[in-house]
Amino acid sequence: MEDYQEEGFQFATLFVVVAAVIVIAYYAVVFVNPQSALNPLKPPLPATATPVPLPPTWTPTPTNTPTFTPTATPTETPTPTPTNTPTSTNTPIATPTRTRPPRTNTPKPPPFSYYVASQTCEHSGGTYIEGYVNSAAGPEVGTRISYGTSPGSNVIQTITTEGSWGRPGHFTFVLREQGSQPGTWYVWIVDAAGRALSDPNSGRVVTNNIRNSDDPSACWRAEVNFGRR
Repeated sequence: MEDYQEEGFQFATLFVVVAAVIVIAYYAVVFVNPQSALNPLKPPLPATATPVPLPPTWTPTPTNTPTFTPTATPTETPTPTPTNTPTSTNTPIATPTRTRPPRTNTPKPPPFSYYVASQTCEHSGGTYIEGYVNSAAGPEVGTRISYGTSPGSNVIQTITTEGSWGRPGHFTFVLREQGSQPGTWYVWIVDAAGRALSDPNSGRVVTNNIRNSDDPSACWRAEVNFGRR
């Protein structure tokens, strides 16, 4: 008897559960789609907006406006100007131009008849200035030579070239027989009146006090040789 009651209770419970599921499914369908056929209380459909036609737009009709046409004013016809008849002109005749011959520059002779041909200086026991005077014919004897402390002036001594002792055309100025005599000296050839026959600046000699005989800068004995043009 008890088994029968328990079995009837189980059927009743199952029925309630199935009914609850069906009710829930029904409400779910109605909620998702209110217009479903299962919904006896369907909501009214939203009203559809109907467009109202606008009244026709007034279009203006063009009106022809008369335009003013100007009347052409008559213009005066210009009177042609008479053309001057060209007169003949005298064509100038070119006058031949005398061609000047090119000017030839004649070289001027050198201002001095003698020049310094060579010059050297070295160490020695004393201080001297010596040399030779030569020309195309050979050594010159009796040529006058001066030396001084300024070019062409401040003459210290004037001598003539030698003609003996196997050294024709030779001259020697003794500045100091023993030891050095530092200074700047000038040697040049002169005539009987003392006028320079060679450039005094070209015969410039600078002696010093360098005592080392192996030093090429030592200048105690200077040799100045002259040539004649």
